[in-house]
Amino acid sequence: MMSELKTEVSVCVLGSSSAGNSTLIQHGKTAFLVDCGFSPGYMKKCLRSNGLEIEDLTGVLITHVHSDHVNEWFVKKLIETGIPLYCPPQIELHLQVRYDAVARASHLGLLKPFRDTEMELEDLLIRSFEVPHDSPGGCFGYSIFSEAGGRTNKVSVVTDMGFSTESVVHQFADSDLIVIESNHDVKMLENSGRPVWLKRRIREIGHLSNDQCARSLLDIIDRSETVPQCIMLAHVSQQCNTNMLAIECTQEALAGEGISEISVIQTHRDRPSRILTL
Repeated sequence: MMSELKTEVSVCVLGSSSAGNSTLIQHGKTAFLVDCGFSPGYMKKCLRSNGLEIEDLTGVLITHVHSDHVNEWFVKKLIETGIPLYCPPQIELHLQVRYDAVARASHLGLLKPFRDTEMELEDLLIRSFEVPHDSPGGCFGYSIFSEAGGRTNKVSVVTDMGFSTESVVHQFADSDLIVIESNHDVKMLENSGRPVWLKRRIREIGHLSNDQCARSLLDIIDRSETVPQCIMLAHVSQQCNTNMLAIECTQEALAGEGISEISVIQTHRDRPSRILTL
């Protein structure tokens, strides 16, 4: 069971890459995941490192149907413990068609689509917004709003995004903590042995490059009244990028605008990130 009551909002990226994605967010008695793309064994280990068991989860938010964001075996474990899955209505049917376990969750009343773009989850307000990505039914990011110390905190999470838009920038604006992908270094992608069609897919609709991520962040900050405390760089390619390159690109872009107070944090493919608390 949950080891201690957390009064702040805390964020831990349990893992992020093309092999799997999941982010843990906690506030008070509420503990939920954004995506669940890892095996039950890995998820159990990561949750325990955060003082949790699977049955402590309030729910799981799904961003899109790709298998690095939905692990069917873990969904079966969620069903066993009665943990609900939440998703935008645009992907509800696509999830059921692709995953038998999600169809089973729906049959049991454990798949709960948003009625609108916002929903309340215990003591949190959660807002979904669509982002460009080549996924059936669409791909979505989430902003999570919480109250702590007399102020509202905002955490925004997008781990897959082909390119930024004005709408996406608007949704990210005024976030205290941002989880955003910085997938590939352009030169490393072009020099990789990947087929031409895959390179094109990644460039045009699949994933943000380091440079695109950095430019997006500058646009978000320009649109915001307050700058984020932390930026977590996610979905870093193991073949076409490094954490060092991703972090350096973002830090250099921020420094070029005279911004030095934002922490830029790395995430990992196969282990949890630092736990960040607001």
